[in-house]
Amino acid sequence: MVLQLRRYGKGSSARSDARGSRNREDRTLTQLVMAAADIGRDRPAVVGQGYAVNFGELKGRAQGAAIAMASDAVDDSALTVALMTSVPGLAVSGPRGLADTLAGIRIQAMMVLAEAELV
Repeated sequence: MVLQLRRYGKGSSARSDARGSRNREDRTLTQLVMAAADIGRDRPAVVGQGYAVNFGELKGRAQGAAIAMASDAVDDSALTVALMTSVPGLAVSGPRGLADTLAGIRIQAMMVLAEAELV
């Protein structure tokens, strides 16, 4: 099973908007998480039984992972490392557990960004 952290747009929906950023649906999960952390740092990214990780924590851990991996910027690999070290049981949950977690984070991030646009 191949997991995608990125959704690819089609046609005009993939074009940049006036601010130069792509539509939320066309951004990588990493881009969504970074933007959600800037807007809603304390908002939950992942919540499970006995734990919660907010977007600010996730961004900080992803930045730390990027530094540890000698990366120029936070990318999908750094975000995955941050998730594996932040979410109890994720590393042993298999591909389905990771896919479900990534989908949940995408939804939470898009909600944070959508709510910010309404204000």
